[in-house]
Amino acid sequence: MGSLDGRVAIVTGTSRGVGVGVARELLQEGATVVGCSRSPLPGLPGAADVPGGEQRSVQWVCDQGDYGSIDEFVARVVQTYGRIDILVNNAGGTVPSPSVDSVPPLVSRIQGAPSSDDDYERSVLFHAFAIQMNLISPLWFAIRVFRQMKHQDGVGSIVNISSGAGHPAGSPTLVSYGAAKSGLNHLTRSLAQEWGPKVRVNCLALGPTMTENFQSFVLPDDDKSGAKYFDNVPLKRAGDPSEVGRACVFLCSGEADFVNGTTVEVDGGMLPGVLYDAGLKTITDLL
Repeated sequence: MGSLDGRVAIVTGTSRGVGVGVARELLQEGATVVGCSRSPLPGLPGAADVPGGEQRSVQWVCDQGDYGSIDEFVARVVQTYGRIDILVNNAGGTVPSPSVDSVPPLVSRIQGAPSSDDDYERSVLFHAFAIQMNLISPLWFAIRVFRQMKHQDGVGSIVNISSGAGHPAGSPTLVSYGAAKSGLNHLTRSLAQEWGPKVRVNCLALGPTMTENFQSFVLPDDDKSGAKYFDNVPLKRAGDPSEVGRACVFLCSGEADFVNGTTVEVDGGMLPGVLYDAGLKTITDLL
């Protein structure tokens, strides 16, 4: 039997990357997983790799920049499965910008932020989008899911996916993203205090994690294996989405019932700030 048998989980941002790794590990442990993305997909990516995974998963559309869409999505999950036991707030992310005050059009376009021909307006919209998707939308999702969890039996579990960019040391090139993730860490602690004992809220602060986007927009063309890039990471490698997923399983299982309000760093022991210049090289090369 899996440690999450019978649990119903929502994982946001499951079209690729970390979200797929998290969803797959939850499925492996017996959970039913509802994934969401901005565009429709035929099914939850990676579910076919897990025995019975396709029968215990769906992939639905949700615009996380619209709290009405979140409300409808959560209501649909409850109507279909009767309850929600787990929320993993994974959707988010950003692209580093060589300048905080003048975000290049290419960076804005890659990020998916609203664009503008005006330099100032484009920069403002880029930062507002980063705060929205990495702090406000996870808060909206958590609030809506808690409104369901508080009426259920048992204890719900919410896991927010944060980043080492939220470290108090600062995050140049990722200014608004780092600020949002720092806020997410603080939000985690506050919600844990407000919502106990009905719901536990924890956070995973990720370091470099090997996804398609990471390979495309972070690792430079002359170091696609990351041999040089990871020299400043004590474990000399990136994390894997499956490793993030296993950390989520731990936090949502009976093995972590007294873990609440904490942010766990999943970064291979990386020191804050050591990879910012290296991570900007790919973007500057594109520009």
